[in-house]
Amino acid sequence: MDRTGKIILIASVLLLLGAPVLQTMFGPKGQPVPEPGSEQNATSVTDTPPVIGLAPEETATNNPADSTNAAPVTPSTPTTPTTVEPVVEETTATLENEFVKFTFTSQGGGVKKVELKQFPKEIGEEVANAGPVEMNLDRGRLPLMAFEPRTASSVDRNPTADRPYPAAGSVYSISHTHSNVVMTATFGDWQVRKVFTLAADYQLQTQVTVSNTSTNSLGEADFYLLSGTANEPLNASRMMGLNFGTMWFNGDEESKVDQGWFDNKPLGCMCIPGGEPRNNYEAGQGNVEWLGAYSRFFLQAVIPAEPGSAVSVHEFRLNPLSDTEAEAVGTKVKNNQMAWETAMSIKVPSLAPGTEKTFSYTLYTGPREYDRLKAIGAANGGNQFYLLMDFGKWFGWVAEGLLRLMKWMEPHLGFLNSLKVSSWALSIIVITLFIKLIFWPITAKSTRAMKKMAQVNAKMMPEITKIREKYKNDYQKMNTKMMETYQKYGVNPLSQIGGCLPMVIQIPVFFGFFTMLRSAVELRGSEFLWAADLSAPDTIAEIAGFPINILPLLMTGTMFLQMKLQPVAPNMDPTQQALMKYMPLMFVVFFYSASSGLCLYWTVQNVLSIIQTKMTKVDPDEDNKVEVIPPGKKRKAT
Repeated sequence: MDRTGKIILIASVLLLLGAPVLQTMFGPKGQPVPEPGSEQNATSVTDTPPVIGLAPEETATNNPADSTNAAPVTPSTPTTPTTVEPVVEETTATLENEFVKFTFTSQGGGVKKVELKQFPKEIGEEVANAGPVEMNLDRGRLPLMAFEPRTASSVDRNPTADRPYPAAGSVYSISHTHSNVVMTATFGDWQVRKVFTLAADYQLQTQVTVSNTSTNSLGEADFYLLSGTANEPLNASRMMGLNFGTMWFNGDEESKVDQGWFDNKPLGCMCIPGGEPRNNYEAGQGNVEWLGAYSRFFLQAVIPAEPGSAVSVHEFRLNPLSDTEAEAVGTKVKNNQMAWETAMSIKVPSLAPGTEKTFSYTLYTGPREYDRLKAIGAANGGNQFYLLMDFGKWFGWVAEGLLRLMKWMEPHLGFLNSLKVSSWALSIIVITLFIKLIFWPITAKSTRAMKKMAQVNAKMMPEITKIREKYKNDYQKMNTKMMETYQKYGVNPLSQIGGCLPMVIQIPVFFGFFTMLRSAVELRGSEFLWAADLSAPDTIAEIAGFPINILPLLMTGTMFLQMKLQPVAPNMDPTQQALMKYMPLMFVVFFYSASSGLCLYWTVQNVLSIIQTKMTKVDPDEDNKVEVIPPGKKRKAT
């Protein structure tokens, strides 16, 4: 590659690295922040102090009546409930245990905020100082466990389509005791009563009772139960990626709904122009065993006692942050923050006057911890709740094994914590070393063969160079002469593929590490020397808004050194050699905003490969053992 090509390549890499920063600085600013009281801001829930110890209110309940006494369904009886307009005033109540605190709101009749008391909001701080991690259902998001009637007869997937249920949320009355919260709302002839009760760790048991308060029978009606909202995280910049999504389980397999489905690009590739964006996803045929919305480390999910009818996921943009709000959370992403709201479709059967139907649910709002999720799934009929870890279908078993190994090692490796090397970082290094030792014999054999080939190449390359120069305009003749030269020196070009075997074998391990490290909450806040958090990039400073991350640079440098030590295949043309030589520059683009834990694994892997290449020796006299076969002769059998 000439000097101009190198300049263009380096400039392209720098442009790719700096594109998110340039977009943040000079890109469109989005819509202005709505003023308080404006129509756009009317759906936002205001944080008000929780009302503790509200006097319990008498809530009307109806006992099921004998079906033989039921009144006939009249044509004027509506089968779809109507909502009550929300009022300005908000009533709140709370329930909490040692793991979690739920704040309930009368606007929408659900959970408006979840505080995870075991996890500090700021990395490296104590919960007592920084406060707990919060899941806020505001800025246009409906509260968890809101129960809203269906308002659309069919699913509208147009990019500007609204939810298939009311966006404002209905108004509920609240009664509160020390052990539960009860909410009641009326939808025409229907009455909905919810009872929330704390369960183990991060779980909340919910009973939703729908009653017919009229004198006529009511036909079937569809409601939606809000099970969570996945949204783009409030990171320092969009360079840290979009690690959020939704999943649901139909009893046989999980389905993931993310940006690819909504963008609907040709071939599923975001970089290809075209496609018809979609706004509402709906699937399921009475087989929804769980539905979840997740961020990188935390999760909101609902498990119904009876399978739900269908799944609904609605894409929208959160209300913008003001400059003050953005500064308070340390983010540059103030507008166009993407969100996916998940809801479970519930079919309420026809009810006679005075009868009711009760639905039971388990709400989980907590960390994505594999063992905890697996235990919850086992307690709910073995519904594979652990699939919300999103380890993937192909290499999930590898990710699970690596996570179990890391969790087993971690308690035994805490002796370096005082040196800013957490036991989790040391676990990554030890596992990488262990994997390298397993593959050492295969890699050593391949390296030895490549070094021998390099000795052959030293004798053969002058002839190959002459052939390429002499027949540069006749590729067919060039290939024929090169094959004759390979045969003369006993070289099989296809044997070069064997040098890639160790790398191919380790691909499952790499993808296993990648999927495991991106969602392992155990790494959150774990240190490694200058890296304060292994779950995030190891940014040590910023220059004009561009983060300086050390581990991706070390990873790239070790990759350059590793490739320099590898012998060049004789049949590789100069263009291919140049591409291989500068391939690490593409890796720095892909991994620059990756977690420092993943970059640590790759860097250690590169260093161990360099050491192995240096340690692998061949016979020093091998150079003199290269057998040249004259034309017309055959190589002797050995």
